[in-house]
Amino acid sequence: MEKKRVVILGGGYAGIHAAKRLHKRLKHVREQVEITLIDKNHFHTLMTELHEVAGARVEEESVKVTYDRIFSGKRVTVIKDTIESIDFENQLIRSDDSEYPYDQLLISTGAESADFNIPGIREHAFMLWSLDDAIAIREHVRATVEAASYEKDDLKRQDLMTFAVAGSGFTGVEMIGELIEWLPLLCEEYAVDPSEIRLINVEGLGTILPIMPEKPRKKAARYMEKHGVQIRLNSLIVKADEQGFTLKSGEQIRANTLIWTCGVRGCKFCDELPLTDGKVGRKQVDAFMKSPDHDNVYLAGDGLWYIEDGRPLPQIVEAAEQTAAVAADSMAATICKELGCKVTEPKPFKSRFHGHMVSIGGRYGVSHNVGISLSGLFAMGIKHVVNVIYLNSICGLNGWWEYLKHEILEIKNNRSFIGGFAAYKEQAYWTTFLRLFLGTMWLIEGIKKVLEGWLVDKTGSYVYWSASDAVSGASAEAATEAVQQFAPPLLAEPLALYTWISETFVSLAPYFFQVMIVLGEIGIGLALIGGLFTFLASAASIALSIMLIMGAMASKEILWYIAAAVVMLGGAGRSFGLDYWVMPWIKKQWVKTPLAKKSYLYMGEPGFTRKQKAGRTARQKR
Repeated sequence: MEKKRVVILGGGYAGIHAAKRLHKRLKHVREQVEITLIDKNHFHTLMTELHEVAGARVEEESVKVTYDRIFSGKRVTVIKDTIESIDFENQLIRSDDSEYPYDQLLISTGAESADFNIPGIREHAFMLWSLDDAIAIREHVRATVEAASYEKDDLKRQDLMTFAVAGSGFTGVEMIGELIEWLPLLCEEYAVDPSEIRLINVEGLGTILPIMPEKPRKKAARYMEKHGVQIRLNSLIVKADEQGFTLKSGEQIRANTLIWTCGVRGCKFCDELPLTDGKVGRKQVDAFMKSPDHDNVYLAGDGLWYIEDGRPLPQIVEAAEQTAAVAADSMAATICKELGCKVTEPKPFKSRFHGHMVSIGGRYGVSHNVGISLSGLFAMGIKHVVNVIYLNSICGLNGWWEYLKHEILEIKNNRSFIGGFAAYKEQAYWTTFLRLFLGTMWLIEGIKKVLEGWLVDKTGSYVYWSASDAVSGASAEAATEAVQQFAPPLLAEPLALYTWISETFVSLAPYFFQVMIVLGEIGIGLALIGGLFTFLASAASIALSIMLIMGAMASKEILWYIAAAVVMLGGAGRSFGLDYWVMPWIKKQWVKTPLAKKSYLYMGEPGFTRKQKAGRTARQKR
């Protein structure tokens, strides 16, 4: 039987969510189905974080998540191509040089900035709806401040130092927030007086952040005004040119930089498809996200038009994910019916939006979630938590750890909600001496035990490392004669948990456990000295130290062992240690394994064997 071909156009929030959900829903018929995602890029873009790139808070890599990482371990074929047209009658998708047949099609090609046909906007304003847009804004702002540093004409320098953002929705306010933080840093870099900065937020409506309640709106406005932003409400822009822009009132505002964030529409590709139109370039769908024109064509995300409770669905991430889930369930049900297997009937769309979060730079934000409005530290914390949860859903630890590194652990100029407290990095070579010291101390302890006879089987007499008569069979007097590793001990007597473990498990083979203690100390020592498997050796050092404390065999000096081992966990073996060569090799082998791909327990990009590469290439050429 020929496989059912499911094709998803677009790898935005809706596209990747639908692909992963289809992979899960069709797991019992995977051999009979092919899931293909086609996108012009090889990566998914975190659209909600583009302002951070535009404001030079993070590098562009921080908002890119490759499809290799997302679909690592998933049976989803990703093809990089630019689609030009769709032949719905013959069920063919066409690019310049390729054709892709489909049985079920999901169109999730997203949206683009809307200029509302205002003269000069496309020519003279910067949009913020793609990674390329964000990079262009970043480079322009830097070049503008640099140019101002050389400009001697006061009026021209004033124009250069005037930055306007049109639109006070989420994107506009977030872009203003980035400029609030970044422009003073640029002024310092290029020796420009920061008092010359003029920031304007132009809004056609009577309020900023209209989708949010009044309390967070007012707090956002106060924060912006406190940092020198002029908020111009009820100010419709009717024209833009090289000198600036003109308001409906007739007022002309001179500005060298105008960033346009005044709304979005369905992308041009989706708008031109021969499907039933909704409004603003979006296509109509029913409650199952199906196009009324074709039974096997669905839409998800920003390109669809669906009225719920008298209002069109907003173009937000939650709407994209939820419409993608409904579309994927509907497609999966159709495929299961055609294959004659068990069918889970899809449910019609019902939105479940939880709230909204807006960052105004890296240090301040406002939010309204589940009926609770927050601001400042707490709002920023919620935004980061939501992003971590999202990234965990698409690529596990691999995604959210990278996010935390970019947003907090590697942030520059203290531009995070906790400042730069977690950003400073201690160079690994400073820990080399401490690593050698800790390893030597453990090695000495192990060798000392060997010399004292710990490797000699004294079962039936007493075991050195246990003060429990139940384990050693020795009298209390003999136990007190046992060699003490540390003295006096932190605890007067072993903890009940330690005693239970000794009586339950260690008593079964006391000499074996005694030898393991000796070999463990020697092994930890040698590993730390050589800088080999330093993380594991440090973790073992901490565990052994805790065990000695619980057994009333360690004095307060053992706390230094624990503290030093915690420092070693950070990769101390990479400096003047064998881990410098060993760990990259192990990682290279690990990322090729199916377990690593399925669990996402790796950093960076997944690896592929020759066989795996050949299989991927073959699937992409079908």
